[in-house]
Amino acid sequence: MRLKYYFTLFIYLNVSIVIAQDRLQGGKPYTAGESFLAPMVGMKVTLPENWKGYYPHNSEIFAMANDTSVDVRCMYFANQTNLKKLASNWKKGFPLAEGLSIKLGSRINNDGDIMSAKVLIESNTNIEGQLLARCGAFGYCITAMVYGQVSEMKNYQDKLNPIVSQIEFVKPIPRSELEVFDWQKELTGKYLFAYDRAQSSKKESQVWLNLDGTFKSKMKGTGIFKNEAGKYKGTKKGSYLIYNEKNGEPAKLVLLFTKLPEVTLQLEKKEDQFYINNQVFYFSNH
Repeated sequence: MRLKYYFTLFIYLNVSIVIAQDRLQGGKPYTAGESFLAPMVGMKVTLPENWKGYYPHNSEIFAMANDTSVDVRCMYFANQTNLKKLASNWKKGFPLAEGLSIKLGSRINNDGDIMSAKVLIESNTNIEGQLLARCGAFGYCITAMVYGQVSEMKNYQDKLNPIVSQIEFVKPIPRSELEVFDWQKELTGKYLFAYDRAQSSKKESQVWLNLDGTFKSKMKGTGIFKNEAGKYKGTKKGSYLIYNEKNGEPAKLVLLFTKLPEVTLQLEKKEDQFYINNQVFYFSNH
């Protein structure tokens, strides 16, 4: 039995950049306690305890799931507005999707910096929801729309505030500052990994890039070292260098093995996906 929250964060997530946090990465599975940042709206999201999430490549939806009694859905909206304007819009009602409109089912409540209200789905009396909103100091607000079967929503009415209270607002970053990706900054001190195939949970390639310039690699096959001999299979160590893209030359990661020839791996970013030696990879703190 499973509860799923669907977070719609729009295109802002596709140009994420890290400020001491992981950027949102398409296809990467996220676990409880991991964070990602939507920089253009200045919003940092940390997955709550016992939750796991996934951001489908080229999607505008971030899905999280946890063991519970039934499916309940939630959508996140990021807007440049304030609570007063949001309250006015809530009172008017609005379409959730084509042919699906909602209206307030209770008065608007304010609990500290969180505004909330019960909502009804006009075309389906078996479903009800809860709107929650919270605004930061930089002009952006987050609205969460949680909805599900009437019989089940009562179990969550008093447990929804963390959906917005756990969000941290930071200063937004203009799009113009997000165009250049700093591989040296983003990968230094990170754990890199790639799966043996799409949709697989088995990690074929793992590389730990330490802050002191050393690394450890663990390969089940040739992995990201494809076209190289199998001598790199297993656990190896050495030092590394990261070069950013410059003068038309692609970014690259150079692994200087202790007892083996060095390996140069080309780095590339396409939209929200990261590639090393033409293979999709992911990275996180370690």
